[in-house]
Amino acid sequence: MIPGKNSNLMYENREIHIQTEFIASKKVILTLIFDKGAIVGSKKKKLIFDGETETYKEKITKKLLKQHNEVLNKIKKSHKKPSKVGNNLDTVENDELMENFLNEVFDVGEDQD
Repeated sequence: MIPGKNSNLMYENREIHIQTEFIASKKVILTLIFDKGAIVGSKKKKLIFDGETETYKEKITKKLLKQHNEVLNKIKKSHKKPSKVGNNLDTVENDELMENFLNEVFDVGEDQD
């Protein structure tokens, strides 16, 4: 068994949870990004190898940690501090923050026809 990785970080005053795991039956490394229990983003990487998972345990673990850290770093780099306008801070509704997060970090948005 290959252990997964979990991290929490703050994004625009919201705690985001990042979970990465290896799904042996599908040979996939899957990272899920959660906000208040709802999945708001994901990244999936299919691994191609012959043989048993245990044979490649060390390599899979390194790839899992690399993917987890890449997602964390992408979220951290996209984080923007609020700008001051006069004495007031600009504010954005929480749902709009999440939409901005998805668009900026994962290029997710409403479907374009």
